Amino acid sequence: MGRFSILSGVPFRSACFAALIVWIITAVFGYAAYLALTDRLRSDLQQQILDEELLLHEILLDGDSEAVQRAIEHLNSPIRTGLHVVALFDQNGSALAGSVAKTPDTIGWHEVDPDFLQIGGTAPVYLLHVSEYLGYRTVVARSLTTLNQALTTLWEGLLLLTLSTTAAVLGLGYYFSAQDQRKLQWIERTLDQAFQEDISLRLPVSDTSDLCDRICHMINRRLDWISSSLNCAQSTAVTIARDLRSPLTNGFTALQKVYSEVEYDGDPRPSLDDLEKNLKRIRTVFDTILRVSQIEAGGHEINFQTVNLSALVENMAEAFHPVAVEAGNHITADYNADTILIRGDENMLKRLLVNLVNNSLRFCPSGCWIRISLTATTEAIQLVVEDDGPGVPDPQISKIFDAFFRADHPKNDAGNGLGLSLVKAIAMRHGALITAENNKPGLRVCVSFGKPPIAA
Repeated sequence: MGRFSILSGVPFRSACFAALIVWIITAVFGYAAYLALTDRLRSDLQQQILDEELLLHEILLDGDSEAVQRAIEHLNSPIRTGLHVVALFDQNGSALAGSVAKTPDTIGWHEVDPDFLQIGGTAPVYLLHVSEYLGYRTVVARSLTTLNQALTTLWEGLLLLTLSTTAAVLGLGYYFSAQDQRKLQWIERTLDQAFQEDISLRLPVSDTSDLCDRICHMINRRLDWISSSLNCAQSTAVTIARDLRSPLTNGFTALQKVYSEVEYDGDPRPSLDDLEKNLKRIRTVFDTILRVSQIEAGGHEINFQTVNLSALVENMAEAFHPVAVEAGNHITADYNADTILIRGDENMLKRLLVNLVNNSLRFCPSGCWIRISLTATTEAIQLVVEDDGPGVPDPQISKIFDAFFRADHPKNDAGNGLGLSLVKAIAMRHGALITAENNKPGLRVCVSFGKPPIAA
């Protein structure tokens, strides 16, 4: 598992994007916090300066300049740091108390460096306020060192928080990306093994239900479908080979008889008829398989039009009536409306009815009845073909629409097991639901057309 594959993984790339967002948010909110903190600290510092200045003014009001001088000497005590400076000047600008050598020319707030105050020290900048009161000028200054240190601490804290958050986000992104890469490699190895060695292999799905687990679940379903399709194709191939073996063998036998009759001046026509019959049986199998495949693969309603199902059922019953009478059976058609319309392919629907009726006629002994019924309701249209023949054993009823399936019946040897498979394909092509059940006695097949494609 290459490092580049991990770094190019979606989790790590998402983590990089998240880290970028963290930096942008930190920069924006950090700058806003910087401005707010600067304003707050500066306001507090100015208030402290004004409080000391007010104290000096009260002393001047209550006493004289000597009292102020003593107060200033106390405030400028060596015990106190150089971050705080207080001074008193007369009207001519001469220093009366304090360690400040000179005062700014104007009254109000100023930012000055230690060289201007001529007090020495390493403080970068002083915030100074000058005022006049009772003929004196007072100067109170405080260093901005504490304020700058607080702002530096703020930036350092934000930088440390951002770096640690970025490292954590990138670390988690790298970890999850590595996990995904391992799962993808596992998927790749399993798929290679499944397609090369054992199609029954499936991908493991954990309880986390993450993206990879959902992908594994979808792949497993697709593998199930592929396995089922392969098994079905293999079974179909085996069944076709088995069903075609007899007509091919009979055909070759008939062909040999033709050669023999021709060689000995005999009559080859019976053998040719037999050969033609077996070739027709083979062609019927392939034609039916091709028709089912074409119907199942149909993607649009190319031949769909409005079809009168009532007329179709009536015509089908009339067409099969002579055949049923000849077999000693009785066929009827019932419908609850003279005109029941549906969108569909009329030829396909005819083939569906022909196969269902033929299936009943084929397995019903003499004396049975076959009924075609058509019922239209507000919810669906149901086309039913039923009989009172021998029916289908219950364990096999669910398989009668499978290709090449033939139920256990003495009359079933001549069939190819594709008639009802074609019926199912046509029903599904029309969006219909087809079901079969034992009629006790007999078989009942129902094709239910849903309401959306119906035109009444």
